[in-house]
Amino acid sequence: MIRFGCSLPQNTADYNLVKQVALECEKLGFDSVWMYDHFYPYGEHPHRPCYEIWTTLSALAGVTSKIRLGTLVLCNSFRYPSIVAKMTSILDNISKGRLEFGIGAGWFKPEFESYGISFSNSTSRIESLREGIQIIKKMWTEEEVTYRGKYHSVQSAYNNPKPIQKPHPPVWVGGTDPAVMRIAAEFANGWNIGFYPSNTPEGFSRKVRTLERYCRELGRDPNQLLKSWHGQVIIAETQTDVEKTVAKLKPSNMSMDEYNVARIIGTPDECYEQIKRYAELGASYFMINFAEVEELQPLGLFARTILSRPR
Repeated sequence: MIRFGCSLPQNTADYNLVKQVALECEKLGFDSVWMYDHFYPYGEHPHRPCYEIWTTLSALAGVTSKIRLGTLVLCNSFRYPSIVAKMTSILDNISKGRLEFGIGAGWFKPEFESYGISFSNSTSRIESLREGIQIIKKMWTEEEVTYRGKYHSVQSAYNNPKPIQKPHPPVWVGGTDPAVMRIAAEFANGWNIGFYPSNTPEGFSRKVRTLERYCRELGRDPNQLLKSWHGQVIIAETQTDVEKTVAKLKPSNMSMDEYNVARIIGTPDECYEQIKRYAELGASYFMINFAEVEELQPLGLFARTILSRPR
């Protein structure tokens, strides 16, 4: 079964907008809503508002009832894994078992530096991620945890209450670095490609084949690991409306080939065909950043024309 999630509009000064989009997604039948783990926008306007992931998801857990709440992805370097284990356990309880836990190594160096967080080299961040996931899973499932690693250690750590979901909330690992993908193959329930240059049908297919090879090397059935497409969807009723939206949003110095990376663009039938193509290549989850989501219209159109089709 193919699932669909929606990225929430974090770069806003109005929490009511974030809540409105989440509630609309729940009403329309989306499977999940997702937030990224950044303290300010990492594009051209870092001074714009940005809602922090954990406080916002905690608030949404209290106003929603069935839609799943996801982190896409939590930065392992921002918080001790032992503290993340506690935070995630409590949110899973508050939401009655609706947490989707995505985690990654972190990458945006200026953000680390501006917030006074140490930014180590790529190898260290990835090895730290590997240790962090192990500690979190142990604290989710074991009564008393002692773990001594190169980057993280805990001594007789207790974490109660445990998450509601058993054996634990789904773990997603995001990234296309080979070492990160190996971590996904070893420890995760799902892998997310993210907004990377490789996120085209051809690139997605190559990464999935690589991920499946890592699974087999570890003795794991590749079909046990969910693969998700993550990108922007621009959807409109007519081709003319699609072209108007693209003209409004696409940077003038960017070619359409460049703009198409990590995007599905078109009328409902065209978007559906592109989704089918990614599904044939192995995607079973689509985590979507809708263009102009604050207007809600794209959500309704997508729900009527795509969510309503057999999955």
